[in-house]
Amino acid sequence: MANLALVRIDSRLIHGQVVTQWIKKAVVNRILIIDDQIVSDPFMAQIFTMAAPPGVKLDLMTKKAAAEEWQKNQFGQGNLMVMFKSVPIAHESYTLGFKYPKLQLGGLGGAPGRVAVVGPITLDETDAKMLHELEQDGCDIVFQITPSTPEIGWKSVKGKYFPSL
Repeated sequence: MANLALVRIDSRLIHGQVVTQWIKKAVVNRILIIDDQIVSDPFMAQIFTMAAPPGVKLDLMTKKAAAEEWQKNQFGQGNLMVMFKSVPIAHESYTLGFKYPKLQLGGLGGAPGRVAVVGPITLDETDAKMLHELEQDGCDIVFQITPSTPEIGWKSVKGKYFPSL
């Protein structure tokens, strides 16, 4: 069984902050990106494989494959960072069977209909409903942009920006 050192949503997936800060803080030797589009695009898969730092293995899986692998052997061995690029991908992975205990949101950019809730992290109503469902099922949800910034719990974000949930 792999140690889930960090399960994070960051729309940029592997980028400088992840490579220089989060991998070191979480002490990971494997990264798993769960994303059906990247798995089906050999060019993008190659880009993310090259972006992984030396000594850190990168795996790419579809949501369905990740759920099956989790239920079979909980992703094998190692200290693992799991990355999603959006709330819907993280939510569907969870509902398919990858029941991670904690989810960190760290980078979701702006777009029409989205509201900045913690620094540059934005959510829309659909995202909020999905996070609420995860929370109701026992998943701990936190917002943290960098390792040096404090975690902010979903309950406080929900209460301020989505009080009807």
